[in-house]
Amino acid sequence: MEESLKELADRAAKAVEDKSQLAEKESIKLNITVKQVEQKLAAMLAERNGIFRSSKEMKMELEALGMEWAGYEANAKAAKEEEKTVEAQWGRMKDFISSIKGNI
Repeated sequence: MEESLKELADRAAKAVEDKSQLAEKESIKLNITVKQVEQKLAAMLAERNGIFRSSKEMKMELEALGMEWAGYEANAKAAKEEEKTVEAQWGRMKDFISSIKGNI
């Protein structure tokens, strides 16, 4: 009986030790999981901030382009008109050269 009592005490001590080890490992696991979540969250926030910064820069560029757009359109229209004028002058010059060649 004394041996059974000692064995029972040893089993109880082992059970308490095993339970304590499990609690310790669960704590470590939880701590690791929390750290992983924190790291992932920090990475996601950094990525979000980078995307936000990039989109803000693109928006500013687009707004600047929008402000300049009317000028670009006016320049393009003027260039088209100038092109027509140059073509007309070139046509007259070719006709003149042709008429001179015929007289030479």
